[in-house]
Amino acid sequence: MSRWNSGEVFFALVLIGIGALLLLGNLGLFALNPNLFWPIILILFGLWLIWQAFVPGARYRGGAITGLGEFAPDLSGKEIRRENYSHGFGDFDLDLTRAVLRDGENVVRASHGLGDLTVRVPRELAVRVHASAGMGEANVFGQHSGGFGPTLTFQSDDYASATRKLDLEASVGLGAVKVVRSQ
Repeated sequence: MSRWNSGEVFFALVLIGIGALLLLGNLGLFALNPNLFWPIILILFGLWLIWQAFVPGARYRGGAITGLGEFAPDLSGKEIRRENYSHGFGDFDLDLTRAVLRDGENVVRASHGLGDLTVRVPRELAVRVHASAGMGEANVFGQHSGGFGPTLTFQSDDYASATRKLDLEASVGLGAVKVVRSQ
């Protein structure tokens, strides 16, 4: 799936737009009314939802793109090979412990706009993880980074030689991304 068709680009543009408006307001070049902040966010989110509904190819068949509220797809018995999951606002819980991960490299991309993204991976699985946030926190198996643009990368010692492995990219625009092993 092209990154242009994901929620990542939309939310990046929203954050850039809001930042530009705030900067112009602080420079006195634009009269910024703080009461307009949430209406602007809601209008942009509504436009994105409309775009998702009507633009061909905006939805990816190999995963899920959703919008608002808590999102926890049921992956029980679902075969994972190359999947993309994207969510807008709220909490996003992606539990890969009940999914079927075949021999070879399995690829999962999870992106989230605003809120917390938690990805659970099977304890015994060899993984390569890249976790990032535009602003917030990244936590991968207990390693922590926070602030503006935190990024963490992790690779199991046996990743290169493992017969079954997961390549995971997890990102959030504003909030926290957390990758944990199952208990």
